Amino acid sequence: MNQYVSLQSQSDRAFVASCSSIQFIRTAKDFLELLAWGMEHGTTLFILEDSNFVREFYDLKTGLAGELLQKIPNYRVRLAIVGTFGMVTSDRFRELMAEANKGSQVHFARGYVMNEITVK
Repeated sequence: MNQYVSLQSQSDRAFVASCSSIQFIRTAKDFLELLAWGMEHGTTLFILEDSNFVREFYDLKTGLAGELLQKIPNYRVRLAIVGTFGMVTSDRFRELMAEANKGSQVHFARGYVMNEITVK
């Protein structure tokens, strides 16, 4: 897992951050392995790039987004996905992004790149 992510710290807060734009989250199992890796290293905060997820994640009809995002409250972690979201063509997915951003567990940060993120 650590070939795609790294454990970082900012303002005394540890988090798992993507260090690659490679698609490495293809299945729920991949996502669970990432969450487990982070929790084993003492953090529940994850910051990933939009490109880390397979294209099917952004198609709500596949069910992958729902399956993965449901794991966030189940495992009591927080997730930020940063990027341009150019692969999002669905109004429904854009609505999901807007709704998620109203909460505190999943955030879609459009237009940011990894080195511009401030951890709160």
